[in-house]
Amino acid sequence: MAGSPGMVILLVGPSCAGKSTLAEAVQTLSPEPYLIQSLDGLFAATPDAYGGGGEHTIQGFRYDRPAPGGAAEVLRIAYGPVGWRFLQGFHRAVAAYAKAGVNVVVDDMLLDMDVLEDWAFALANLPTVLVKVMASKEELLRRERARTRRSTPGLAQGHFDLHQGVVADLEIDTSVTSPDEGAARVLTLARR
Repeated sequence: MAGSPGMVILLVGPSCAGKSTLAEAVQTLSPEPYLIQSLDGLFAATPDAYGGGGEHTIQGFRYDRPAPGGAAEVLRIAYGPVGWRFLQGFHRAVAAYAKAGVNVVVDDMLLDMDVLEDWAFALANLPTVLVKVMASKEELLRRERARTRRSTPGLAQGHFDLHQGVVADLEIDTSVTSPDEGAARVLTLARR
C-alpha cells in the first residue's frame, strides 16, 4: 500500500522577494521535515554552455531585455527548448519527491506563465500550497542593490510585473512580515 504523498509548498515571486529566506524558515519551523528545491539549484546544475553566456544559451537559459532598446536595468531570464526540458524535469522531480511521501518547499521565480501552468500540470493531484512572496518594487530594488552575492541587477524589476498577475493561496509581503511569521502562516495553511 502506498503511503500518503508529501506536501508541496510552492513559493513564487520576483528576485529579492525573500523566497529563499522564507523557504529556510519553513524548513526550520516545521515539525515535519521539508526538502528545499530551488530554481537557483536548477541553474547551478545547468551546464555552463546552456546558461548565462555559454555558446548554447539560446537553447538553454539566457538574460533578455524585455523590449529592444529597453531600460538597461531591466532583465528577464528566458529559456529555449533545452531550458524548457530542464524546467519540466525540475517540476516533475519535485512531484516525484512528493509522490514518495517527501514534503518539499520550492523557491521559484517564475520565468513566464507557461512555467506556472506546467507546475500545475506536474503537481496535479498532489497536496500543494501556492504562495506568492512579494514586496514593493522599491523595496525589491533596494534589496537588489544591497546584495553582495547571488545578485544579477535588473531581475527584480524584470520579473516584478509577471508575478503581480499570479493568484495564489496565500500572499506574503516580506517588507512587513518576518520570515518566522510568514513561515507560520504558510505551515498553518499547509496543515489544512
